[in-house]
Amino acid sequence: MLSTVIQMDILTEEELKPGFVGSIFRGWLGFVLKCDTEASCLECDRSSKCSYYMVFKEQNTIKPYSLLAFKNKNNVSCFIKLHGKRRKYAPQILSEIKSKEKKTHFGGLDYRIESIKAKNTEFRNLTLGSKTRIVTTSPIHLSRNHTFEVIPSFNTVLRSCIRSYNRITKFYDPESYPFHVPETTINFDTEILDFDVNTVEYEHTNMYKKSIQLTGIEGWIEYDTSEVPAETGSILGMGEVLQIGKRTAYGLGGFVTTGKVEKNE
Repeated sequence: MLSTVIQMDILTEEELKPGFVGSIFRGWLGFVLKCDTEASCLECDRSSKCSYYMVFKEQNTIKPYSLLAFKNKNNVSCFIKLHGKRRKYAPQILSEIKSKEKKTHFGGLDYRIESIKAKNTEFRNLTLGSKTRIVTTSPIHLSRNHTFEVIPSFNTVLRSCIRSYNRITKFYDPESYPFHVPETTINFDTEILDFDVNTVEYEHTNMYKKSIQLTGIEGWIEYDTSEVPAETGSILGMGEVLQIGKRTAYGLGGFVTTGKVEKNE
């Protein structure tokens, strides 16, 4: 399955106060994509071709996109990832972003877009070494047997990657559905070697003043991957693009996979 990744580098006039900026990015995107802020989407005959409708009004609970945003002082990196057949909305989204750049704020601050990039991408086929570190780029909320895992097992991470892929391809790229691997490929719990994580809780308030709680963990976890099957590298590559766990449409679930990273004492 192909995904289109749109990346924007945004410079705000000063540093945004919230540590998590994913919900700010989602609110900004809503203003940018809506053609008429006063009109109701339910009565619009263009909804089937509308990128705003796809992002904010799509009735399917399985969304064909994920959002990601993180900051470094007053620099904010924002990503919109469109999956499968919904990649067709990329040109329209890019045009709307440029046309409304000066018409709104970003988290209450003036801003400018430093750069915009867009490309189609396939999943990375990672070659794992003896130690692999999962580093969050946004909060991740993973559960096992309906229990939130503060330090997710490697098994839980792999299953979440596959679940994200199959949920999306089932509706938006059926030719790529399903992804199957032998149970022996993922039915193990490799040793957790090291970690530095903390739980977080943020609140997103939408335009209708409804509050949504966004919870998860931030940090990194290092696993012993010296004896894992080779296929696990491509499974993690899926999860990097699609994002995993709950609330990926609000910016959660982002991570990158790295090799052994030396700790600073």
